[in-house]
Amino acid sequence: MEKYLHNRIAESQLTIYVCALFGIFTWIVAGLFTQHLWIPLICIFATCYLMIEMSRHMILLRVRSWMVTSVFMVLNACCAFTYPSIAAGAVGLCMVFSLFMLFITYQNPHDAGHTFWAYLSLGGASIFFVQVLYLMPLLWVLTIFLLQSFNWRTWVASLLGILAPYWLLSPIFIYRQDFDTIANHFAGLVSIQMPEDADMLTPIKIVVLALIALLTTISALHFWRESYKERIRTRQIYNFMQWLGLAVCVFILLQPQHYDILIRIVLICASPYIAHFFTVAHSKIVNYLFFGTMVLFVTLAMISTSETLLNYSNTLLSQLWNG
Repeated sequence: MEKYLHNRIAESQLTIYVCALFGIFTWIVAGLFTQHLWIPLICIFATCYLMIEMSRHMILLRVRSWMVTSVFMVLNACCAFTYPSIAAGAVGLCMVFSLFMLFITYQNPHDAGHTFWAYLSLGGASIFFVQVLYLMPLLWVLTIFLLQSFNWRTWVASLLGILAPYWLLSPIFIYRQDFDTIANHFAGLVSIQMPEDADMLTPIKIVVLALIALLTTISALHFWRESYKERIRTRQIYNFMQWLGLAVCVFILLQPQHYDILIRIVLICASPYIAHFFTVAHSKIVNYLFFGTMVLFVTLAMISTSETLLNYSNTLLSQLWNG
């Protein structure tokens, strides 16, 4: 089958280095040195490393390619307005580690060890963003039907993993007799706040989410049409990320004030689909779509790294949408 330019780019090892340099450039422009964004940058580095390991270990692409991580870097650059958020970086890192550990348990219901580490990481993410615990029931259901690695042992391991970070931190709060902090932290689970006008999605955030959703939908349709060429485990993992990503998108629409944190999880779930599409699809239309998409992503990345461009773009788009 004839390989187009986008296929060669996707399979080239040079691609990930170019995307890494582009990503670092966006961090510098966004204020890496002036705002001291070192902790979020370390979180992104660690997340990218885990994406590489997960893609390699789970064989997310049937050809040798680092495209999954490359796509994640580019998509993350489009959301440069989230760079200052330590919570977003920590949740994204914990989430990709949690998914990696869960995928390792595929068809192994006796693997309580990796299950514990998966939910320990999820518990760590909940320290920064307690609402991530809403995903626990969904993860249990997906583990039952897609990973087939759920039984009473792994269920107990998941509960122990979620509670472990709080067991480690509780002595500090008990020593300080600071019980209000713990109560206020978990209050976010039972009290749903309605978003205010300032918390609503800005036009650029809507454009980024819509573009990612559209491209992921196209990629998912292609994947499932060609899914007979993939291993059963690969299909189940992609199906897992599809439902998780869809649930998080609904969460964003219902609670847009959490966009900056939740979009990281969306990127983790969307990157494999988009990478698979541009790596294995062979047609001129896909070739044109690849370069057109790259232009859009680079443009959005440049806009999101500059506060001036971001405000101007939001104002312009608002005026256009409002007539």
